[in-house]
Amino acid sequence: MQRRVSYFDVEWDRKQQAGAVRLAFDDRTFAELRSLSMEEMGLICNMLRAEKPVYYDEEAELLSTLPEERRNR
Repeated sequence: MQRRVSYFDVEWDRKQQAGAVRLAFDDRTFAELRSLSMEEMGLICNMLRAEKPVYYDEEAELLSTLPEERRNR
């Protein structure tokens, strides 16, 4: 199920050289994208900052600017 991201937090662990992005949704639930490389984190953060709205599908592990109903046409 795809949900619209309302805000996000980021974290970078210098020792592990890995990042995490925590996505928050309108229903006050969260999803975490963990063990991200610096490149993955940069891409995800750019998308979350620049594009509105952004959707996340936990089952498919898909972050998208395209709503599910338009994506499946």
